[in-house]
Amino acid sequence: MRANNRRFYAIGLLVLLIALVLTFSPLSTHLSYASSKTSASSHHGLNASSVWTGVTTDWANVRTGPGTNYASVTTYAPATAVTVYASVSGTIVWDGISNWYRISSLSSSPLYIYGGLVVAASNDSNSGGVSASAQGKEIVISLSKQWMYVFQDGNQVYNAPVTSGRPELATPAGVYYVIAKFHPTTFFSPWPYGSPYWYAPTHINYALEWDARGFFLHDSWWRTVYGPGTNVWHHDPTYGDQTGTHGCITMPLSAAQWLYNWAPVGTKVKIQW
Repeated sequence: MRANNRRFYAIGLLVLLIALVLTFSPLSTHLSYASSKTSASSHHGLNASSVWTGVTTDWANVRTGPGTNYASVTTYAPATAVTVYASVSGTIVWDGISNWYRISSLSSSPLYIYGGLVVAASNDSNSGGVSASAQGKEIVISLSKQWMYVFQDGNQVYNAPVTSGRPELATPAGVYYVIAKFHPTTFFSPWPYGSPYWYAPTHINYALEWDARGFFLHDSWWRTVYGPGTNVWHHDPTYGDQTGTHGCITMPLSAAQWLYNWAPVGTKVKIQW
């Protein structure tokens, strides 16, 4: 009986020793680490395709994960170039867009930008494929890109996203000139109360009139999203569903302020598709 007990005792010690060896062996540690790495890389469902370059269409928060609940580490200005390493499905902010773009390499700490605020850059993205006069100041509006490009002596000095007229009140293309400037001012609806286009008296900080029929370049405090797709129905994360303007060209306050200070009366305004 004592012999059997000694035998079971020896077997128990051997099993315990083997368990300790497996627990603390380098192989076990390596396998555990590899498992952790696999879990981390698949946590956000990364779809790593070919790397491409994009530009932001508006002010964009850079976050540590693919959602508005993740910390914002910085904010990129409109027209900031970003390198997209992967896409992932995350929080839908507007228009059913769930894509978030990873803008940090897969070997570094994750950084994401909402997909609704990034478009692919083209070779001519800096000037939007538009040209300007070799001399003087000129403002060029691209209706197809919903973007403003500002030139001086043929060189681009500024650009910003804009919103133009909705389809039923489209902004008229053509060549115009700034005929008046107002800071501040109030816009009054030319449409009567009851019209689907009527609006209440509206405060405007900076306005540059380019057509006597009442067309302006101006800021719009009731919008936070500008750029491609904003001249038709879309969702503004702050003010809800919106469509394009009544024919004016609206832009962020910072852009309107810059333009107001830069462009004198007489500045050429070219609106094109």
